Amino acid sequence: MTVAKVAIILARVSSKEQEEGYSIDAQVHRLQEYCKRKNLTVLETFKIIESSTICHRRQFMEAIKYCKKYKQPIAIVADKVDRVQRSFQEYPILDPMIKEGKLELHFNTEGYIIHKDSISQERLMWSIGVVMAQSYVDSMRDNINRSIAQKLRSGEWISTAPVGYLHVKRENGKGDIVQDPERAPL
Repeated sequence: MTVAKVAIILARVSSKEQEEGYSIDAQVHRLQEYCKRKNLTVLETFKIIESSTICHRRQFMEAIKYCKKYKQPIAIVADKVDRVQRSFQEYPILDPMIKEGKLELHFNTEGYIIHKDSISQERLMWSIGVVMAQSYVDSMRDNINRSIAQKLRSGEWISTAPVGYLHVKRENGKGDIVQDPERAPL
């Protein structure tokens, strides 16, 4: 049974490019509507622009710190599980707060809430959501590694050009570097 009457909105994108695509504003709008339907008073909106796969998620931890200082049960309202976490590294932070009744996780798109009295099926759905998010990250990493390996096999330059060089496209469309006539002496 959910008890939180107040919430924070957690809207997250992984990069500045995604932020510019209005994804954050769209998430916030959907989550404000969700909070209205659920009679949750929004205390704060956290617009997070950071990857969920980095080791120390500074902006995410600011949202958690905000929740920890609040004395009553508080809900973190997110569009999807993967907006909160893409691995189980946050589980040791979130789960104790949930079990103590200090925190609820509301997932708008998936349509479920994790709270202190969640049954095993609900907790399983949360775990499956995290596993699916982790699988997506792992799959992206595999695709990037295959792409890099192919570029190396074809002799293509795969990283940032060092000082004194410029990125160019060869006639075959593949990336390479050439000396920059102005900065090569540097």
